[in-house]
Amino acid sequence: MKLGTWLMVVALLGGMWVIVAPYIIGYGPKHGNPWAGGIVGVDVLAALVIVAALAGLAGFWRAVLHELGTKSEPFAED
Repeated sequence: MKLGTWLMVVALLGGMWVIVAPYIIGYGPKHGNPWAGGIVGVDVLAALVIVAALAGLAGFWRAVLHELGTKSEPFAED
């Protein structure tokens, strides 16, 4: 359970880093069109990684919470 969450969080942070890295490191354009050259392709792929990570987190926790909700109470009386 924890591994699935951590892997999706790492993917989410990785996607965010790919979007901001060219501007932090200095490879992105400083003036003019910020979507110049290869930046737009990298940003689109990073956005897809972020969407996939969010969908994975939502699906994973939905399944976990559904499983926890369907378990019977250990001390429930009939």
